Amino acid sequence: AGGGVIAAEAAAELRELARRTGIPVTMTLMGLGAFPGDDPRSLDMLGMHGSVYSNLAVDQADLLIAVGVRFDDRVTGKVAEFAQHGFIVHIDIDPSEINKNKLVHVPIVADVKESLAMLNAVVEPPVAPLDDWYAQIDEWKREDPFGYDRSFPGILPQHAIAELSRLTAERDTIVTVGVGQHQMWTAQFYTFRRPRTWLSSSGLGTMGFGLPAAMGAKVARPDALVVDIDGDGSILMNIQEFATCHCENIGVKVLLLNNQHLGMVVQWEDRFFKGNRA
Repeated sequence: AGGGVIAAEAAAELRELARRTGIPVTMTLMGLGAFPGDDPRSLDMLGMHGSVYSNLAVDQADLLIAVGVRFDDRVTGKVAEFAQHGFIVHIDIDPSEINKNKLVHVPIVADVKESLAMLNAVVEPPVAPLDDWYAQIDEWKREDPFGYDRSFPGILPQHAIAELSRLTAERDTIVTVGVGQHQMWTAQFYTFRRPRTWLSSSGLGTMGFGLPAAMGAKVARPDALVVDIDGDGSILMNIQEFATCHCENIGVKVLLLNNQHLGMVVQWEDRFFKGNRA
């Protein structure tokens, strides 16, 4: 499930399809919140920064229904190797997205909400229960969960985000992010249950997005708790908007994860460029 599910206001139809069929659901970065992250059928996010279990499930599934997605490179990796064992159905309203990156078996150019509603009207429960499939998925979840060093005496960013998720679980909360490691950690460790509670520039990759996005969300939804989870690099791009928050009395919260670096750049330099700093 991708951003198209949220754009089409089709989260309810997606949840109904999963309920009727028992099919597990994984989301792209733009699709977070389309399906509850704490639902037993949730595989969380897939792709380069996604869960091990979602990527294994997509790789080994015999049927992949891709709804409102674009098969971008952060999801697929090497396109030829992505879901090569499965039968792929792709539903998207934009015909230019069909077979653009990944050749599929059944392309459907249509509104996602209408398509899922029509599918729900005719779909039947699986002939054979998916118990074995879920047993395998549960094993993958136990073996490779999202994790961090829980013995570390300080506050790790993943720990801070997971704790924020716990503290705000029962509140009407909107979370925004900039771009970088903090963005991916939020996608991994904050549990999103509803659409439009996660505001990220995603494929547009815009550092500095988090604070002004939070301001807009707070003005639109003054009764909601709005939190910008940001990095020290991204926050500097639009840090002057704190003055606007003060002048206009816009009560956003900021959880700033300061590691003294552009963390994702440093990570790539260390992993792929022999630690050379540019």
